[in-house]
Order: sequence, then C-alpha cells, then structure tokens
Amino acid sequence: MNMKYLLCAFFLLYFYNANAIDTIRTRGPQSEFDASHSYFIGLIKLAYQKNNKEVNLVFSPYMAQKRALSELQADRIVDIYWAGMDAARASQLSVVNIPLIKGLLGFRVFITHQDNLEKLEQVSTLSDLRKVSLCQGSHWPDTDIMLASGLNILPNPIYENMFSQTYIKRCDAFPRGIHEARSEYQARKIVMPELALYQDLILHYPFPMYFFTSAKNSQLANFIQTGLEKAIDDGSFEQFMRTHPTTKHLFPLEIWQNARFIYLENPFLPEGLDTKDPRYWIYVN
Repeated sequence: MNMKYLLCAFFLLYFYNANAIDTIRTRGPQSEFDASHSYFIGLIKLAYQKNNKEVNLVFSPYMAQKRALSELQADRIVDIYWAGMDAARASQLSVVNIPLIKGLLGFRVFITHQDNLEKLEQVSTLSDLRKVSLCQGSHWPDTDIMLASGLNILPNPIYENMFSQTYIKRCDAFPRGIHEARSEYQARKIVMPELALYQDLILHYPFPMYFFTSAKNSQLANFIQTGLEKAIDDGSFEQFMRTHPTTKHLFPLEIWQNARFIYLENPFLPEGLDTKDPRYWIYVN
C-alpha cells in the first residue's frame, strides 16, 4: 500500500513539474523608447511555446550592460540577458548559440542631427568614416570593434544619453542596428524634431546577438536553444522576424542593396565561430 502511494506521489510531482510555469528574470527596457525590447521578449516566449511550457517573465530594473552581465554571471537579479558576443562572454557564461537577429545586429545605419546629413553623404570609405565622431556604449563589444578599426568613438554608459549627445551634436552620429534604428528614430522624433535617420550608408561587421545565462544555469540556455531550433526548423522563427514591428521593415532584404557598405573586421569573436551558416545568418548585401 505504501509503495502505491509513493508511486502516486511521484507521478503527481512529475506532472506538476512538467506543467509548472517557469518564472524567468530578464532585463527591462533600456528606456521608455526601447522599441526592440519586445522583440527579444517575444523570442523567449517563442522558445517556451515550442517546448510546450509557459513562462512568467519578471523584468529587472535598468542596469548598464557591464553591471547586468556581472549580475548574470553571479546568478543574481537576472536569469537571461541578450547582448552582443565576444570571446570573454563566451568563456564566462552559458550561451544560446543562435544569433537572435540572424546576424543583422552587425549591419549599422546612422541616427544623426539633420545638420550632419551632408557630412555622412561624403562618407564612402573607412578612411572617410574615421573623420566622423560616433557615439557608442561604453561596455558594448562593438565599441571595441570600431576602436580596433580606428574609428573616432565617444563612449557613454547610458543608452538614452547617446541620443541626446547626437542631438546636441557632441558626436556626429550614433550607429544603430538596421533592425532598431527606424523605431528608435520614430520614438524620439517628437521630442527631437531635428533628429535624422541616415540609411544610405551601412557599416557592417560580423556580430551576433545571443541570449546568455549564468554558467550555473546551462539548463535554461539548453532549454531556450532547443525551443529556438524548433522554431527555425518549422519556419516560425523567420516568420516572427518578418512580422514583428522591430524587424518587418527589413524585408525584402533587396531594399538595402543600393546602400554604400563599409566593412570592419571583428577580432573579438570566439575562434571557430561560423558566421556564414545560412541556417543562422542572413546578409542584406
């Protein structure tokens, strides 16, 4: 009789765990104008949906990226965080090895002040771009990529401050991923009426955005990886990209072919990372 009750309790516990709702702590929006935040939240929800499990997302207060990644590594405050990849992060954290925008983070257009549009019109080579001052996040890996190529960078740790600096012409332009620039520009156009979006010049370097978890929480990273792989297999990942407000304007990709491209090397990627696999990477040119 005791064994019967033990078996019953075991199966009830198994059923509960299989159907329990996970509570996951993740980053909140960087500001009220952070239009791309819902894209990455949607991908977490998509991964859970593909794994037939529900998730309750709790948003942490805003933290600069360096602090947030430190909290993630220590397994405090944040359970999952999305950020650009570099070799140090790959060695310190668990990584969901799926570029979340299929590599499009490494294609950058420019938010600028209207007075600086003519200056950007004159840029066609890397040498030309080195004469332009660029606002960038202090702790962003792509800042190191730009510095390694000799670009003129004005770093700042606060996301919203970089738009303000661009607007008051402390820097000439703020490079933004082609998936995020338009929505960021539109969100600020009312309070910054002379802000401009310049998309005829594209700065490109191989640079994936990944989900990261603590090294102690590799189970969550594997769970998200499995769900997103299923979404790639059944086409729902690409459908999500083509329909989400943050990314749908990127398609068809042919609309970018007439832009002027400037290419940078990325010496900070982990060794052996395949940036050409069409399952995970797409290119606009």
